[in-house]
Amino acid sequence: MRILTLFFSICCLISLSGCSSDDGKVNVTGSVTWNGSPLKSGKISFLTPDESSDSADIDNGSFTIQTKPGTKYVGITAFKQISVADERGDDQMRDHQYIPLAYNEQSTIVITIAATNEPQKFDLTGEEIPEPQNLDAENRRPASTGGSRKERETENRRPR
Repeated sequence: MRILTLFFSICCLISLSGCSSDDGKVNVTGSVTWNGSPLKSGKISFLTPDESSDSADIDNGSFTIQTKPGTKYVGITAFKQISVADERGDDQMRDHQYIPLAYNEQSTIVITIAATNEPQKFDLTGEEIPEPQNLDAENRRPASTGGSRKERETENRRPR
């Protein structure tokens, strides 16, 4: 019984150490505009090659994210609900990612995060990705890096 208690205590300590606030991450705040107006809602991701990404919600053009200092690729996505006709002509509601791929899957935006940071500002401009008129057109949308169509609809499109 004593060994079991000791084992349980060690497991608890190990799991709690992963929850430490001293993980090396820093808070980064900032804003995102789309064609001059605050981006109503979306996601921002900071990606370091060969590491996992850090993501945060964009709400009324503002975001706060925790990430480790260093060089980061930045990906920004935004979705809106659209109606798309299926093969029978019935309307289906879908999420449509309308920010150009140059700001997410094909992003070349690179920033350097330091231990202390000024607010980051991302002013996105361009033409929205056209809405598909039917499900066939939706399936011909520029390809993701993998996964099923359902996964692509819900994924946070990270820069390559």
